[in-house]
Amino acid sequence: MLQDPNAELGSVTVYGLGWTGVAVANLAARVGKRVIATDTRSPEALRGALDGLASSQGLALDPRVEIRHGAHQPHGSDAVLLTQSVKHFEVEHLDVPVVPEVEFAAAVLAQLGVPLLAVGGTDGKTTTVKLVHELCAAQRPTAVGGNSWPPLSHVVGELANSCAAGTVLVAEISAFQLPPWSRFHPGVAALTNIAEDHVEEYFQGCFDAYVEAKRAICRGLTASDFAVLNMDDPLVRALEPALAQRGVEVIGTSLSARAVAHLSSAAYRHNGELRVRFRGAESGVMAWDDVPLVGDHNAENCLTALGSVLSLDLDMDGVRGTLKGFSAPHHRLEHVARVDGVDYYDDSKATNVHASLAGLSAFGARPLVAIVGGVDKGLDLGGLAQSLASRAHTVIVIGELRARLLDEHRDVLGYAVEADSLEDAVTIARRAAREGDAVVLSPACSSFDMFRSYAHRGQVFQDLVRALGA
Repeated sequence: MLQDPNAELGSVTVYGLGWTGVAVANLAARVGKRVIATDTRSPEALRGALDGLASSQGLALDPRVEIRHGAHQPHGSDAVLLTQSVKHFEVEHLDVPVVPEVEFAAAVLAQLGVPLLAVGGTDGKTTTVKLVHELCAAQRPTAVGGNSWPPLSHVVGELANSCAAGTVLVAEISAFQLPPWSRFHPGVAALTNIAEDHVEEYFQGCFDAYVEAKRAICRGLTASDFAVLNMDDPLVRALEPALAQRGVEVIGTSLSARAVAHLSSAAYRHNGELRVRFRGAESGVMAWDDVPLVGDHNAENCLTALGSVLSLDLDMDGVRGTLKGFSAPHHRLEHVARVDGVDYYDDSKATNVHASLAGLSAFGARPLVAIVGGVDKGLDLGGLAQSLASRAHTVIVIGELRARLLDEHRDVLGYAVEADSLEDAVTIARRAAREGDAVVLSPACSSFDMFRSYAHRGQVFQDLVRALGA
């Protein structure tokens, strides 16, 4: 029987009954807490949503959970369980503890003896988590949850029902899930990078608050834990001294051997080869060119994944086999088709400037036609404009971003053209592209001005491209 990891908090309120809210409410009820759930939807709308969740995910709300309709408030509970649907600044004023869903789920998981490998960062999280999951799953029972995957509370609940010996849990953790005050405690915490994103809408324009939320994945680590840090990123690298002082074992990752030479454990690229070192013992993994991914950003993702599994002592031949057969998640620099000698790539997941720059750089000196634009997040566009001007002979801008990008950077993007829809953009791209070129959808923006999600945007792009060759 599961024990309550926060027994001093006998009653909790969950804000919102989406998938994550239902999962954490159920888990809290299961360990014996009194659970209240607040939801701003009408009773009819909520009932329909809960029925849909039960149908699609097989997850029904525990009947012990008490529902309160209307504005979110603690309703006298000892604590609030926070899901990513609620912004940190909306609850930081409360006079009761606010416990993130992932923190609570991880505390329950600890009773099962299942190692938790958590990956955070601005970009590359989902690809890295997929890599870690597949590396582990090829050799031992493995579950995956968090952010882009099923809620961590849902996965922990399932593992509590049935958990094979040797199971590990891989988690993707976003800044929305971990406020800076979190005590989230994984056994391995990996940070891919930290770059500007979501600052205006979720962190009231404060980049420092965003950075602290990203770094919070490492806040609860102790001397028995591992931190996998991208030593090529200054905001991530800066965590090393404090973590080492606490006795946390730092595993550095880098595209160069020099940046991690001082560390006894590392994953790095040297002379085109991926290499790992664990507590001083070196070993070559494989040539980077033999991994079916492109771009230095994907090499960084791969190295973070390798660093994340070093402590598991996986068989290296099995690791090589997994890497050779790996395919990136959809809409992440995904090759769609070749039409009339032109390759079309879907990088719709590039929802900020940092991600877009990484994707564009993967093409090296290859001539590009770039489709950019979407919701204007207020990010600095200078680097994007310079990269587009140096790499793309044709730039097509769509969505809300059009006015600011072209007004502020007309000096370098005077040749850019506007399109009213993605369909128009693909038509223009086809006319502009020459044999041997690559056409890449690299938005550098969210999609919500024109699409339901980045995945919807990417799928529309793929459908339009495939229609060109039909």
